[in-house]
Amino acid sequence: MENSLKTPRSIARRAYKDLTLKRLYPSRYRAAAREPVVSGSVVFLEVREKMLSDNFRLIRAALERRNAHENGNYTISVVCIREGMENQALVARNCLGAIAQLARAEFIFVNESSYFLSSLPIRPETTVIQTWHACGAFKKFGYSTVGKEFGTTVEDLERYPVHGNFSYVTVSSPEVVWAYAEAFHMEDRIERILPIGVSRTDMFFSRKYRQKACGKVTWVLRRMAPALFLPEKKASAKLDDVYTDYADSSVIEESKELVPGKKVILYAPTFRGSVGRASSPDRLDIPAMKRELGDRFILLVKHHPFVKAKDRPVIPADCADFAFDITDSLSIEELLTAADVCITDYSSLVFEYSLFEKPLLFFTYDMQEYLDERGFYYPIREMMPGPVCSTTQELTEVLKTPDAEFDLARVREFKYRFMSGCDGHATARILQLMDRKSHAL
Repeated sequence: MENSLKTPRSIARRAYKDLTLKRLYPSRYRAAAREPVVSGSVVFLEVREKMLSDNFRLIRAALERRNAHENGNYTISVVCIREGMENQALVARNCLGAIAQLARAEFIFVNESSYFLSSLPIRPETTVIQTWHACGAFKKFGYSTVGKEFGTTVEDLERYPVHGNFSYVTVSSPEVVWAYAEAFHMEDRIERILPIGVSRTDMFFSRKYRQKACGKVTWVLRRMAPALFLPEKKASAKLDDVYTDYADSSVIEESKELVPGKKVILYAPTFRGSVGRASSPDRLDIPAMKRELGDRFILLVKHHPFVKAKDRPVIPADCADFAFDITDSLSIEELLTAADVCITDYSSLVFEYSLFEKPLLFFTYDMQEYLDERGFYYPIREMMPGPVCSTTQELTEVLKTPDAEFDLARVREFKYRFMSGCDGHATARILQLMDRKSHAL
């Protein structure tokens, strides 16, 4: 939370924000906006990432297909400003370099909060579409965290808006519209929050993608631990179909093992602390898991991308044939597709994983601390569609008797409640939104 005391550091920080967010960026934008909007110009604004993220790739691919096959006239560019991830001087240069493109764009896509974007006096001819990077509504953010340790003050948010300038926000279901209205302070524009789905979830409904993802996971594991693969058996990619009312058939194909004789546990916790100083939880007892589960499972660990490699908990050397840190080797989408069971805590990936209707566990040893620091949009224990554990022993006990513990009907109910807009056609609906806005010009 912002410290209200006027320390030299806080005074300097406020002066810098005033200079850049109140004067420099807006004035440069107004100057650039004297030029007309370029029809069909689309800018993907990556706030933190170094390159185009999975959140935007399907949208860009769909626009490129229109250009190639439907006489589309889109000019597509990607701008990465690295806000909150690099030093202020570099971020300022990136922001200043992006202004000319943003000022002449017909469409701007963003999937994070941004002081920079929110500081710009966006012209009415430009449509800003916020395709938030997370599905559902789990841990609180934005205006919902005012008064929490993770958040800031109302005064700071009003002086330096970080969730502004959104023409539309796309979300995963009608159920969560209210939460995004609160987080973005859009209660008076709630009709602009559209439950038309999250574009990147479309890939999970593609048989080709699922087969490719599972094949890649197998390929990576073969190179990390060749002893796991029996020479007389060829490991084949698992292909679990996704249940959907829109498919021709809801029959799920028989699962094939990625690793012979083993099921895959994915452990993917969210980060702790601030974005710039993120850390991973280190309470999972991996040696104990190996002793109890090593004959039937392997463990894949995926840390949050905000956590630097040097700050990740190290897997013990004697567990190298059971547990694997694949943070830098595989995407979370690939891992969600391949995993037989997922262990997380307060991560929004629970929503994506529910699309597969597979077992979910929650390792929440610090639930009260997290509740006090950040908070949740729903009563947390009632919301979680799976066993809630506070110790590694509880986790292993559940995993040893999964048939008795996992209620997949509850996972399905969770999916319909929070992911009803994600049916494999979200990207198409986002393009339809663009079409309506283009025709309105």
